[in-house]
Amino acid sequence: MPIYALVDGNSFYASCQIAFQPELINRPVVVLSNNDGCIVAANSIAKNLDLTHTPANSLGSGGYRAASPSSMMFQPFFKVAPLLKKYNTAVFSSNYELYADMSQRMHNISAQFAFRQEIYSIDESFLDFTGLPKENLESHAIKLKQRVFQWIGIPVAVGIGHSKTQAKLANHLAKKQANGVLDLTQMQTSTLHALYKQVKVKNIWGVGRQLSQQLTEQGIETAYDLIKCDPKSLRKRFSVNIERIALELNGQACLSFHESPANKQNIVSSRSFGQNVTEFSVMREAVSSYVATAAEKLRKQHGTCQAVTVFITTPPYQTRLPQYRNQYTLPLIYPTDSTILLTKIALRALQHIWQPGYQYQKASVMLSNIQNKTSLQTDLFAPNPQYSGNPKSDRLMKTLDKINQQMGKNTLQLASSGLQKNRWKMNRNLISKRYTTNWQELLTVKAN
Repeated sequence: MPIYALVDGNSFYASCQIAFQPELINRPVVVLSNNDGCIVAANSIAKNLDLTHTPANSLGSGGYRAASPSSMMFQPFFKVAPLLKKYNTAVFSSNYELYADMSQRMHNISAQFAFRQEIYSIDESFLDFTGLPKENLESHAIKLKQRVFQWIGIPVAVGIGHSKTQAKLANHLAKKQANGVLDLTQMQTSTLHALYKQVKVKNIWGVGRQLSQQLTEQGIETAYDLIKCDPKSLRKRFSVNIERIALELNGQACLSFHESPANKQNIVSSRSFGQNVTEFSVMREAVSSYVATAAEKLRKQHGTCQAVTVFITTPPYQTRLPQYRNQYTLPLIYPTDSTILLTKIALRALQHIWQPGYQYQKASVMLSNIQNKTSLQTDLFAPNPQYSGNPKSDRLMKTLDKINQQMGKNTLQLASSGLQKNRWKMNRNLISKRYTTNWQELLTVKAN
């Protein structure tokens, strides 16, 4: 029987900030979304601040109250900024460069403790513990947890089960354990069922809000209620997905293990602007920059695309402004991964939909019809394409990626991306340093 572990970084974005500023460990810490709009991450101290329309003088001693995490998460920053300041909360803009690098380091450390690893998200990975001594699984997980914290300062929780869903549920419960580790595979059935009775169906991996409401209406309120249902009946009443979830909770592995993440069928690069864009030249720079980001991701998965879509929109909630949104897709004759050609196509699509006189809030670029580069098929009777399978173009793109990887993002870029990105880039006024990826921003340690 397989045994899987799920390793999850606790409050990952906030933990990345605390790792380089340990003086924050006993303070509330929150991280904001693009353009510093909403709270998207918070440490446990910040989550226990009650910020929902609560007068400052009504909070308990120290300002802390047992509050639902939803009272903190996704709150508009401008609404809660005064309270955050009152309780000495450390507030950061999203530092994607730092989080991505710390994620890679965390996954690399976790991979040392298993035969196989499946990276599930930026802060989660499944490990295959099958074949390890069962009596040592918990101590093995504790060593993993200790090494991650010792090497990079990120606290993690580890859940162990006979299926991915069990491991995911174990991880959810492990965060409430003193040592941050929970092994469901060694539990007696009665103890396991007692735990399942404490877990609402909405907290089960794969059960969304709408499905959880449907299940609750049918009297299925907890994980225990779900595993007691007949799987075939669940399939008839709901879907094959909920049948699999019930089987997985019962320890029957239905979800396969993927060591290599599946390649994306579409790659989207999209950002809201820090300030509304009114000039075509500025929009042109933004779209060019987004294409470069998408094309780099395309090359990382060794793919080529055969269609480019550009989308632009005005602020949908600012009804006082004239409203406009549009998109345009252009196909390519030959599939390509060249930033140069993809930029040319994207700017041509932008010209089709650009309308002057509007204040644009956002632009998006999508690369679609993606296929593996090794299976690239061209026209036998046509001359060699300039950008598809052309050795000169391939060498140029490899050089571009290598320089930007070693020297920092956008060290080398197309002129069409512009040099004054402050005219359209998103607001990140509270961003921390990129401690691990930029030579000028390395942490400085001074001896007394």
